[in-house]
Amino acid sequence: MKFLLLLILIFPVSGFSLQENSTELDTVIVEDTYIDPPLDYPSAFSTSIELEEFSGEFNTTAEILSFSPGVFVRDFGGLGQLKTISIRGSSNDQVVILLDGVRLNNPLGGGVDLSTIPLDFVEKFEIVRGGASALAGSDALGGVVNIVTKPTDVPFTLASATYGSFETFGINASRAQKIGNFSYLVSLSHAQSEGDFKFKSVNDLTLTRINNDFHSESLFWKVQYEKTDWTITLMNEFFYDDRGVPGLGEFQEPDSNQKDIRNLTSLTINKENFINQNLDFNLIFFNRFDMLEFTNPEPILGPPIDTLSKTYSFGVNPTIVWYAPYNQLITFSSEIRAVFLRNEDFDNPKRLTASLFASDEIVLFDELLTLNPIFRYDLYRTWGDLNDSFDSGISPKLGIVVSPLNYLSFKGNIGRSYRAPNFSELFFPDEGFISGNPNLKPETSFDFDLGFVISHPMISFEANYFRNKIDDLILFVFISATRIEPRNVGKVTEQGFETSIVLRPLSYIEILGSYTFLDGELEDTGAQLPGRPRNKLDIRAVLKTNIFKIYWETHYVDSIPVTPFPNSRSTDPRTTYDVGTKAEWENIFLTFEIKNLLNNLDVRDALDFPLPGRSFFVTAGTKF
Repeated sequence: MKFLLLLILIFPVSGFSLQENSTELDTVIVEDTYIDPPLDYPSAFSTSIELEEFSGEFNTTAEILSFSPGVFVRDFGGLGQLKTISIRGSSNDQVVILLDGVRLNNPLGGGVDLSTIPLDFVEKFEIVRGGASALAGSDALGGVVNIVTKPTDVPFTLASATYGSFETFGINASRAQKIGNFSYLVSLSHAQSEGDFKFKSVNDLTLTRINNDFHSESLFWKVQYEKTDWTITLMNEFFYDDRGVPGLGEFQEPDSNQKDIRNLTSLTINKENFINQNLDFNLIFFNRFDMLEFTNPEPILGPPIDTLSKTYSFGVNPTIVWYAPYNQLITFSSEIRAVFLRNEDFDNPKRLTASLFASDEIVLFDELLTLNPIFRYDLYRTWGDLNDSFDSGISPKLGIVVSPLNYLSFKGNIGRSYRAPNFSELFFPDEGFISGNPNLKPETSFDFDLGFVISHPMISFEANYFRNKIDDLILFVFISATRIEPRNVGKVTEQGFETSIVLRPLSYIEILGSYTFLDGELEDTGAQLPGRPRNKLDIRAVLKTNIFKIYWETHYVDSIPVTPFPNSRSTDPRTTYDVGTKAEWENIFLTFEIKNLLNNLDVRDALDFPLPGRSFFVTAGTKF
């Protein structure tokens, strides 16, 4: 591992995507290829993580996304517990997560819980790092994650089962098939775990994490019709879970419980050669229902809690792409999105957003120079039973790519993003010691990044610098000795350095890694942003043949400040190691994995939540 660490330090680079057949090195897709760039934005510093290389392994969405430079996942207690994403020092509310281009963020706030996204129907993750409101609208100050689902027209059948530590059990069955002009994909998953694990307390006592159990059910299906220039896709994603919520560190809550339901439906109509051969048309209708129920009859502090929130979201998003003269690709788009929260304690708030979007991709001098200007305007109205307000967000962005060689690109981006206050920040019910604030202003940011990318079959290499300056940052703060309220607290500057590497020196060896340095400070106090480590390093080394694979992973996370105050108490830096092996013969595979190999019981994450020690998992299945 010292050799691997030396390679990372000597060759800082970025993003990866692997193919299962190790002999076809020329088919490996690396970061920032000009073929289908994430969200059609080629100048972005982005990572495309294909899941085929991880097939048969017991991983979560949070674990996979952690491999991207610039990404840090906050873990609130192990399997099945809340996990949220931060990109370039952002909060979880400042990252937009899409499923095939449809937004998953709930206006209630708190970001998207990554534990509610199974991997079984996912083809790849596209991570765009840096301010991206120009692409996705409100909330994208840190970036965007687009979850791309598996195609329907590549037939396969998959069945697998996993069993492991903490009485963890999971099964999945998936099937895709093409019949004439129709094709379909169906994926059904079940997961459960007792979840209780040993951890070290702040007094160096070994305790047991209680009320950490969960079980979840997922059903995903997609049907597609293709004929000549038409493609019509109907998709539905359903997720349900029921879990204990054990609380902070040693102050555990034995009776708290949370239930989540999400159902997302979308209809996509795509027409190539629309009106004429230079126009393509795409239309998305979407509808999403979210339910969150939380109960705690005997909390350690405060009165009993019993709350139920239901959110309804729907909208339409038409897009026209014009293959214009002089090597231009011009896109016009609009979106109307409405969300309704049904919770009387929050005054049943609603928000209606109307958006206009235009972009141009201009290729000059035989692809030596690419310019990508974007402009987006969002007009939104927010109202509850007691107040009503209009506001708007303007999000321009300019990207530049200079490619002097086929495998070398220099890139830069500059733009503005914003985040509208969420319903919890605006309408949180007054409970004496905490309340919302209907007078909040939107957060706004000015972001910039600059770097280079090398893409070669044997090595992929990136390094970039980023800087993001946020005004009117929203934080829950003490406004008196006994009262907390969200306020626009001022300015914060987030800057840092991202690198990552993929090495393929031989057909049967792959080494990949990513490193992120983050300097994020509140300007008024000089304190490092809470919940964000300064340094993060991830390494994965794979040795594979046609029937056998072994891998080793090293994950280092620097100390994490727990509060936004100077000299805040921080978690200890941590290093964990994972190892696994997979055997595959004809259509059958068997995987054995050990996570946190050295049984580090001192691992703590956001807000000082303890994480599991050493754990074992076995996965068996068939795919044909």
